[in-house]
Amino acid sequence: MPPTSSPSPTATADPSPAPSGSATDSPYNGEILVITSEVRDGSLEVTAMVPGVSESGGTCTLTLEQSQRSVSVSGNEGKEVTYCGLMSIPVAEGDDAAFTVSYTSANLRAQSSITTIETTP
Repeated sequence: MPPTSSPSPTATADPSPAPSGSATDSPYNGEILVITSEVRDGSLEVTAMVPGVSESGGTCTLTLEQSQRSVSVSGNEGKEVTYCGLMSIPVAEGDDAAFTVSYTSANLRAQSSITTIETTP
């Protein structure tokens, strides 16, 4: 059988696009799970994690959707997970606080889905 220049097709469960350059070239290539989110003393407090990635040195950022105000903390390496510690940002009472959490490192960019929490007046 003559050699071919392309590999034989194989089934894959990985929906990721073909790699091109570094991981941070793509918009997002990971996921973030919000662990806790609550409004306490006029501030939205959120913790999150990046499953399947265990590294230090990345940055976790909490962003309010409406105002685009944000606060960042360093990611912490865990066992097969990277934790985003407590992120706290002031919010107005009575407003719905819609937010996302993102994580950026040399190897990964990830973002949570938009989460909304109701602030009580």
